Amino acid sequence: MVAQGDKQTVKVSRIILGLGAILGVAVLSVAAVSAVSYGGGNVQGYSGETSLDNGTIVELTGADSNKVKIANQANLQNMFGVTVDRTQLLISSSNGNVENEVFVAVSGTYNVLVSDQAGAIVSGDYVTLSSVDGVAMKAGTEESTVFGRAGASFAGAGASIGSATLKDTKGQTNKTVRLGIIPVTIDIKRNPNEKSTEANLPEILERIGQAVAEKEVDPIRIYISLAITAVSLITAIIVIYAGVRNSVISIGRNPMSKKSIFRALLEIILTAILILIVGLFAVYLLLRL
Repeated sequence: MVAQGDKQTVKVSRIILGLGAILGVAVLSVAAVSAVSYGGGNVQGYSGETSLDNGTIVELTGADSNKVKIANQANLQNMFGVTVDRTQLLISSSNGNVENEVFVAVSGTYNVLVSDQAGAIVSGDYVTLSSVDGVAMKAGTEESTVFGRAGASFAGAGASIGSATLKDTKGQTNKTVRLGIIPVTIDIKRNPNEKSTEANLPEILERIGQAVAEKEVDPIRIYISLAITAVSLITAIIVIYAGVRNSVISIGRNPMSKKSIFRALLEIILTAILILIVGLFAVYLLLRL
């Protein structure tokens, strides 16, 4: 027979083991949640134009290119992804033996270099490129494109990993900003908080402009392009109409000169087509440059 004291000892041991199992499951659950909140998305190896630090926002060096370079604020719409630490990836896809290979995440949640140029970043804020190449800042209402949403806060003080000096167009020191690194959920898209000047721009015109320019286009350029197209088309129609009308009148007055009149009419039609082509080419240059 088992003594009463031994039975109590067995019960206590079972209770301790049960609590330990529950605690272990809870810890594993928290760890799983943490793993899901960081990483994921699409990560691939690219050749770096130069050696790049982890957390740097990059852009492709050209269409369908396998090489990336540091993104800059002047080409905000070209943001592509962020360089990540290969050792933190469960699975990585390499491009093979390439020079300065870096791993770039174009989606998911990864650490990104940030600055306090536009003020403190609060978790949930949209971030975009700052004046420091490759470094993000809090997005305001003026930037057209955002890189993603901050997964943590950064106020500069106490969390800074360095600083950078901004200069004005004359090369004079303008402002010193502090740098840090926080997780950002990558979601490159139009800034939802942008003060849009395109409220009255029809969607079809916006799409046509972006299709021709292969980038976002200012509304004023689209309206100017529309005006040039309209003027060119109207001018071409007027030239053709006047030529046809005068030709018909001339043939009626002098049927024997029909051949020369048709030759003149052909020249008028070609002139009208040339006017239209020049107008459309001017529109193309206006949207592309």
